[in-house]
Amino acid sequence: MKKKPLILAIVVVLLALAAIYLWGPSKSPPGQTPLTTLSTSNFTEFSAAFDSQADLPRLVVLVSPT
Repeated sequence: MKKKPLILAIVVVLLALAAIYLWGPSKSPPGQTPLTTLSTSNFTEFSAAFDSQADLPRLVVLVSPT
């Protein structure tokens, strides 16, 4: 039976594509500042950018793996 290796190969390819999609590099739309990871080393830069345009709505999304 050659069905089992074919199904296994398809599952492996789908998992690899999902991993590339989820953990690959991401792009921001044109005109938007690039995505960054917030850390203690760049928090002052984030704070300045966040406070720079007080008349526009702002959104901060915190995502936790738990």
